[in-house]
Amino acid sequence: MTSMKINHFSNALSMMMDCRVLLPDNLNEDSKLKVLWLCHGGSGDENEWLYYSTIAELPDEKGIAIVIVNVNDSCFVDMPYGKNYGTYVGSELPDIIHNMFPCLSAKREDNYISGLSNGGYGCFVVGLKNRERFAAIGAFSAGDKADAAPKPFKEGTMNPRIRMFGQEDISDTEYSIKYLAGKVAKEEGAKPRIYHACGSLDPWLDLNILVKEYMEVLACPEYDYTYHQMENVGHEWKFWDKEIRNFLEYLGI
Repeated sequence: MTSMKINHFSNALSMMMDCRVLLPDNLNEDSKLKVLWLCHGGSGDENEWLYYSTIAELPDEKGIAIVIVNVNDSCFVDMPYGKNYGTYVGSELPDIIHNMFPCLSAKREDNYISGLSNGGYGCFVVGLKNRERFAAIGAFSAGDKADAAPKPFKEGTMNPRIRMFGQEDISDTEYSIKYLAGKVAKEEGAKPRIYHACGSLDPWLDLNILVKEYMEVLACPEYDYTYHQMENVGHEWKFWDKEIRNFLEYLGI
């Protein structure tokens, strides 16, 4: 496996950004690899998956490329009082990486987005809003921010929820997984397949169950929605490390 840290300028964010690209060792000039795009958790960065899971084994084992993105503390969305991280991950970064690495397939059916915790929420939103780019979503420990209670914040600073989502209720906006999934279900065009998983001991299991129940009622066949609840694990890496492999198995990889 070859790991490269890519430093590049983002027009969407007006700043330099880092991401990490993992490639199998055995490539030829005709290679067109499937691409797994990985989103980190709320306190992570482009190194998190590499340091705390076994994904370094996957490029050689599965013959795929992996791109680990970094969006700082943004929940992978275009923020009303911040930067457009959703546009960056869903549109700009794929263009940059596919241009830099012609060995990566740019075909929709060969690109999949996945993530954990905040990145699980983020991959839901990015994948649904950019369904022309991503054929599948793998969301782990991924509740809907519309259902989450606001967290306390330091006096004298901007409330991070307002910074990321604005001051209004987001239940009927594209910041809500359920609202967005329902909206996309009514639109023409291909829908991403969705694999959603959570641990039975996860402190935010209830938020994941709300998404599960909505998706099962929505019953849009094009989503091929699958939910997996792993028993006796919580919000932790041993769960996420197993689920990334389960997601690839779901995709037939």
